Amino acid sequence: MTFLSLTLALVAGGLVTNAYAYQSPPWPFPPTFPVNNFDFSLTASATLVQMQQGQTGGVTIWVDLYCPNSTTNIRCDSTQLQTVYLSVSGCPGGALCTLDRQQLEIPPVTEGASDLIIHTFFGISSSSSPTLVTVTGVDQFGDVHSITFGLAICYC
Repeated sequence: MTFLSLTLALVAGGLVTNAYAYQSPPWPFPPTFPVNNFDFSLTASATLVQMQQGQTGGVTIWVDLYCPNSTTNIRCDSTQLQTVYLSVSGCPGGALCTLDRQQLEIPPVTEGASDLIIHTFFGISSSSSPTLVTVTGVDQFGDVHSITFGLAICYC
């Protein structure tokens, strides 16, 4: 009797396990599951900033996130925050360029922003030709993008 009970329990257990092994309808190929391969782009609110000596100005740097597989049947994980680290280079001598946020944590398929504040000082040499300032972003997946705009410190 004990042997019969044990056999029935094993068979019943196997049927329950097998029932969960197959789903109806079957999973599509490739399966739809959250993925973390986001990418991003950078845009600036201006392509040229003209300032005089002693002025303060700024540019907003927008970080737009998207999932490159969002057009297929693999979807983005909407719970995964993407971290983008920003840095600035090319600020002309006699000026100070600072980002108000150097690290952005952004939900996927959305955007975040950081303001690049530019301080110029008196005595800086003026020039009608712009200096190129670059903001570079790097995310936790190793994607690197940058945006470049002109900064002219002049009597304009």
